[in-house]
Amino acid sequence: MKYHILNATRSLGLLPVLDRVAFVRKQAGAAARNRAFVAAYPDFAVPPADLAFDAYNKVDWADYHDSGRAQAGVFAGLIRDHMAGDAPLHVLEWGCGPGRLIRHMPELLGARAGRISGTDYNAATIDWCRAKLPEIGFALNGLAPPLPIADASVDVVYNFSVFTHLSEAMHHAWTAELRRVLRPGGMLIATTHGDHYRYLLTRQAEADAYARGEIVTQKRFAEGKKWYFALHPPEWVRRILLAGFERVAMMRPDPAAGMAQDVWIGFKPHG
Repeated sequence: MKYHILNATRSLGLLPVLDRVAFVRKQAGAAARNRAFVAAYPDFAVPPADLAFDAYNKVDWADYHDSGRAQAGVFAGLIRDHMAGDAPLHVLEWGCGPGRLIRHMPELLGARAGRISGTDYNAATIDWCRAKLPEIGFALNGLAPPLPIADASVDVVYNFSVFTHLSEAMHHAWTAELRRVLRPGGMLIATTHGDHYRYLLTRQAEADAYARGEIVTQKRFAEGKKWYFALHPPEWVRRILLAGFERVAMMRPDPAAGMAQDVWIGFKPHG
């Protein structure tokens, strides 16, 4: 029922109003916990609440820390498992938001963290990351490509919940762009809204399209924002989204990481 109401609200153009109300309520509800977290971890920089809410729909700093580290561990583990050797790597997070995952990557990757980079299309987010996470390189990108990164200069590019909020056209544009910046043999890790999220398909036409193996987008909210949903049948990801990659596979993260999205890996072909 919640998502039927959400869809109706989206259709009426009222989501921005309700989103603001939710922000105020969540900020008030987390205030005591957040004060306790800041007191316990005074050296851990927390982002402005509006940036966190815009990116994650939460303003809880313990959750920002704990879920960020756990989920960054999933990506770091995949990198260690699938990138042979011990040479330092250039690892890029496309759509880094206010640093929830990327801030943990230097420690999690250890000696393999040769260069860690993050990009995002929110200028305020990039400004905050540059100021508070100086050991990582950050750059601004647009809603559409390109990235300010040279061809074939990245060993691994990962993203968490970015394709999930883009139009079908942007899926194709960004997949080509991520392939451009990867070196031959480089690794892409991406997440999508798969079968777990079928409950978001509140209209029969959407459910039918998904069952046919077609991407479904729920619009009437700014593209790239958290309420703009894209849902991805696994066969569409394999057949369409990652068609330009090889050794494509869906991974199964440890449930303790709390990642309900499908996690995919693929590798840029040589030659």
